[in-house]
Amino acid sequence: MKTTHNLQRFRFQFFALAILATLLGPIASRAQETTAAQSQKKEIPPATAAEIRVLEKFLESHPDDPAALFNLALDEASIGENQRALALLEKMADAHTGLDPQGGTFRAFKALATDPRFVALVAQIEKENPPIVRSVTAWTLRERDLAPEGIAYDPSEKVFYVSSMSKHKIVRLAADGTFRDFTTPRQDGLGATLGMKVDARRRFLWATSDHFNGDPNTRRFALYQYDLKTGALRFKHESAEGAEGFLNDVVLDSNGEAFTTNTTTGEVFRASPDRDNLEPFLARDAVGQANGIAISPNGKVLFVAGWLGVARVDVASRKFQLLAKPHNVSDAGLDGLYFYNGSLVGIQNPDLHPARVVRYFLDPALDAITRAEVLESYNPLFEIPTTGAIAGDSLYFMANTQIEKLGSDEKMPPLDHLNDILILKLKL
Repeated sequence: MKTTHNLQRFRFQFFALAILATLLGPIASRAQETTAAQSQKKEIPPATAAEIRVLEKFLESHPDDPAALFNLALDEASIGENQRALALLEKMADAHTGLDPQGGTFRAFKALATDPRFVALVAQIEKENPPIVRSVTAWTLRERDLAPEGIAYDPSEKVFYVSSMSKHKIVRLAADGTFRDFTTPRQDGLGATLGMKVDARRRFLWATSDHFNGDPNTRRFALYQYDLKTGALRFKHESAEGAEGFLNDVVLDSNGEAFTTNTTTGEVFRASPDRDNLEPFLARDAVGQANGIAISPNGKVLFVAGWLGVARVDVASRKFQLLAKPHNVSDAGLDGLYFYNGSLVGIQNPDLHPARVVRYFLDPALDAITRAEVLESYNPLFEIPTTGAIAGDSLYFMANTQIEKLGSDEKMPPLDHLNDILILKLKL
């Protein structure tokens, strides 16, 4: 899922558009222009105007950056500047990254869906990037209205844990495909649950939880820590009173400390496994639309997925910068993000691409992407895949979370409007 700008741009990872509207608000007014002629144009939201300025400034020094061009096109389309958006997309396509705006035709690019230039652009991109389907179905979850967003693997017991946005609970999935509730709905004050990680050595389960439509007196978000042996809540690392945004994903270092992203604010928080706290680690706007998060095996480097790419963060100094990469590689807009054998594996969706899984090979210093390999794309089963979990040599991820169907009340439609949830296995 993704960060605080406008309704169309909140891409997650992931989300029901009604919830996104509640979080971010509808497009309403335009920032003032500097000339009399410009002031006659229709107004746009201040947040969108600010984002456009950031992207235009970035493009001054990176004029051909495909992610920046794509994101600016999304903003321009969201305010009705369709011809400008098309020109940006055509320039973006020159990088041959495989980014496909067809994923945004239900949101920001809806008005462009039948434009001949847009249709031709999409056709050319999809011709250059044929479907790749290598995954197989590992399990089928019959609880169609679960609206899962996160999945975590416990190698000790060889089981998975699956979060639920609609039912505010966590499900335990056994190797034989049977599943049961690990927590009951709203247990311990759980809200919509998203990213999760298992600390196999200490036997803890960490889960992010957010109250998108909750009591105004309720803390906005929390990072939950459960004891896997007893099922008891150890700590509920809550946000400060009045905090903005929502927690999205979480990763653990070898000491059991958790790092979690706030997508709306671009912050990263840290929490201890042994005491109740949720402390700032990276300041607000450090990584725009901070989403997926991974860590190197030695715990020295964090990788935080953002709207323009993956940021490399030195844990000791907290210094960060975008990973360098070839021009034809896009690591922008990743929801799930995982470190695997000297590489990063990311799940990209839904506006930057209808959905794909990409592996990014890193240099020895872990500060640059040397090349990328698309592992899965244009799978007809995909319906907003969000996150996954690596078990052995395979990535397990949810093909069809269907979270875009969540209503403003965080409820799913009737079961006959939904499909069984498929968890796919993709060998890396």
